Amino acid sequence: MNRIAFLVWLLAVCTNCQTTTIDTHEVTVSPVVDDEVTFSVTPWVFEGNDGVHIQTEYWNIYTTIQYEHILELLPTFYEELVDHYATVFGPLPYPDRRMDVFLFQSQSQWRMKVQDMLGRDAEQWFSLGRGGLTIDGVAVLYDLDRRGRSRTTLRIAAHEGWHQYAEAIFLSDLPTWLDEGIGTWMEGFRMRNGSIQFEPTSNWDRLSSLRKLVNAKRLSPLSEVMSSNPSALLNDSRSSLLGYYAQLWGLTSFLIEADDGVHREQMLNIFHQALDGTLKRRRVSPSYWLRFFTEDVDVFEQQYQTWISEFVKPGSSWR
Repeated sequence: MNRIAFLVWLLAVCTNCQTTTIDTHEVTVSPVVDDEVTFSVTPWVFEGNDGVHIQTEYWNIYTTIQYEHILELLPTFYEELVDHYATVFGPLPYPDRRMDVFLFQSQSQWRMKVQDMLGRDAEQWFSLGRGGLTIDGVAVLYDLDRRGRSRTTLRIAAHEGWHQYAEAIFLSDLPTWLDEGIGTWMEGFRMRNGSIQFEPTSNWDRLSSLRKLVNAKRLSPLSEVMSSNPSALLNDSRSSLLGYYAQLWGLTSFLIEADDGVHREQMLNIFHQALDGTLKRRRVSPSYWLRFFTEDVDVFEQQYQTWISEFVKPGSSWR
């Protein structure tokens, strides 16, 4: 059975791949940020479509994207992602193996790859539309920005990259609500003066969706958010799934930022148990996870609801 994580945006080991590898050669590309990233580029072909295999310290990136400005950015962006994952919460391990990413020029190529990996089970994921999949630790994405700056594509790459990183370092799976929540929190970044700056609150799509829920008084209680199944929500509607991701982004922001990070240490406790393989997962209720953070679930719920209402207001201090 395949282990799948996926993401829908607002707007795994590869088997049976029809690919051809051509002679390897090294290329030198000026780094986008000050710290130089060492990587190699090998010509690669997928189903008759020319592409390249970019190998960095922590990634194998296979892409058919042809835009030079995107190709030049990918090695640095992905390497910076790993540094971000491993340091933003305090020291976490670096992966001991390279992680595989397939980033395609078109949705049709993406569908062919998903079909290669999942066979007859692939079709259920074609309704993702603007989104991406991680299958058994392998990310399968496609370009959503065309000739633009690839901001949406890279946000999805950052989200799915977290799932890949988490699968590589944790012995126990994180609970879905936290794994997906951290994924949304990793999406925020800005490009300033040619450098990448990861800023979790720089995520207008999540903020806009969350603000609409708050203003409509449709913010779900934590017990519901923590027990929701994203696969079931995909079958329900895209709007339900987008609201789910927005609320997880808000919840993760609350755990990390509220009251000067008072809940951050408890979240790290979950990470540490996942690292050593002692984290419980099966038949665990939302109240179990809430007990990591509080002895009074009702008070915690109210604090969360109040904080989120302030968080989404235009001109909030977090900007």
